[in-house]
Amino acid sequence: MKIAPDLLKKILVSSHYVSEKDFDDAYASAQDLGRDIDDVLIFRNIITEEALGKLIADHLKVPYVPISHEVIKDEILTLVPEKIARSYRIVPFGREGNKLKLAMEDPTNFEALEFTRRHTNLEVEPYYATPDEIRKALGQYKKNIKEEFTKVIEESIKKVPTLTDDLSKAAENLPIIKILDTVLEFAVAERASDVHIESQLDSVIIRYRIDGVLRDIIKLPRGIEAGLVARIKILSNLKIDEHRIPQDGRYKFDIDEDVIALRISIIPGFYGENVVMRLLPESARPLSLNELGLTGINLDVVKANMYRPHGMLLVTGPTGSGKTSTLYSILNILNTVKVKICTIEDPIEYGIPRVNQIQVNPKAGMEFATGLRALLRHDPNIIMVGEIRDKETAQIAVNAALTGHLVLSTLHTNDAAGAIPRLLDMGVEGYLVASTTNAIIAQRLVRKICSACITEYSPPIAIWEKLAADGIKLTNQKFFKGKGCAECNFTGFMGRIGIFEVLSVSETIQKLLTQKIVSDQIRDVAVKEGMVTIMQDGLDKVASGLTTIEEVLKAVTEN
Repeated sequence: MKIAPDLLKKILVSSHYVSEKDFDDAYASAQDLGRDIDDVLIFRNIITEEALGKLIADHLKVPYVPISHEVIKDEILTLVPEKIARSYRIVPFGREGNKLKLAMEDPTNFEALEFTRRHTNLEVEPYYATPDEIRKALGQYKKNIKEEFTKVIEESIKKVPTLTDDLSKAAENLPIIKILDTVLEFAVAERASDVHIESQLDSVIIRYRIDGVLRDIIKLPRGIEAGLVARIKILSNLKIDEHRIPQDGRYKFDIDEDVIALRISIIPGFYGENVVMRLLPESARPLSLNELGLTGINLDVVKANMYRPHGMLLVTGPTGSGKTSTLYSILNILNTVKVKICTIEDPIEYGIPRVNQIQVNPKAGMEFATGLRALLRHDPNIIMVGEIRDKETAQIAVNAALTGHLVLSTLHTNDAAGAIPRLLDMGVEGYLVASTTNAIIAQRLVRKICSACITEYSPPIAIWEKLAADGIKLTNQKFFKGKGCAECNFTGFMGRIGIFEVLSVSETIQKLLTQKIVSDQIRDVAVKEGMVTIMQDGLDKVASGLTTIEEVLKAVTEN
């Protein structure tokens, strides 16, 4: 059930959570972007998903449950068949005696309540959960695919005929199609960000990257890879008979309610072609800044600077630290009918409605600097540059920020203060950096502790020695870890979150920039002015039970 916009406005405005103007602006953007109003309210940080859920539940006079945070036991989940759960948008999540707890998108749906009661012979207690939470919770039905995965693959392999040199025919072979579909479906169920298909001497290894860590999943016999790679090439509109040079492509596939975009990279190897497929969910709503991990003063500084009409907002960190995700979240928040947004990226990861996105293409002469120069003639309000890599791009970006544009971009530096000397090294004058840079975000990604097996513990002596060596003194600090369970594949972790430091370029720091002061001095001044360091933000998340001290030390001290 979707709450009618007029009723939702009445609920939110009367509760004083949302102003009438904010709601009207969000509703106009939702219509223009083709999104649900509640999604826009959440990813723009106007209201949290939990607060929204509680207000709607209060209106419907039922309890609210953040169902996406629940780890549901198989014996409870299977009480309602997956097909029925998806049809009615319901998820069973608990049982007390003869009473079944049922999360529902529409707790007033009498037909769904009556079916569940008759099917389970249990009394049904309805709870409200937001549409996005229901969508995520329905994914728990895919846990069953873990047991079927190896069986399906093995049965499909047996049915693969002897493959000929006709790759087009091999790619259309039904067992090959089934193997690829099963590998991708299992990858989604396992929350994998990447699927690796690697040809070895006597086997083909399928690996998934989950929460930033690669895991071997299954070995396939040699001979399968030719048809598998050919199938991927056909779907990605690549040259099926080209095996000597790298190829990049894209395609999409649907799994239940989700649309997954696949970014394909194929390279020749010693034993055959190797494939990496990046999985990019398109149907999920954009993450809010809170959900990324920005909180407290860090969040305040980012929000204050992202709405400024001009200047630069930079995101720094090593490869794989989530910089692009942060920029995409900011772009989604800023994306309204009142502004024109243009980007130059390498590669384009997600398509954003109404945003003009350009793909870097060196072969065609489209470099970052070339594309950025072209975008400036396209009358944009906001420009995103995927990465500032060289002097020319840096100077054009600075000049764009100086002439009335808001410029978002990334740099490869270890901390926020390090971005400033990086720009100076590229040849940008200190007074230009000082007058255009609004704020710099440094970030890392750490794994989140599995909520199903979290426990308090005391770290080993080596961790205390490491903290002491880094000059970190902790008193009354609580530490948590995941013991490991079936839900997290016995890793103790489930998902990732960012740890951040956000440097606001104050007048004091602007003066330092004109003197070409080193980054350590800039950092010291920023800390005195209230900047929360990335280590402190990590320790705060450790104390909150979101991640482990080992994850924070690994992310901060090893990068």
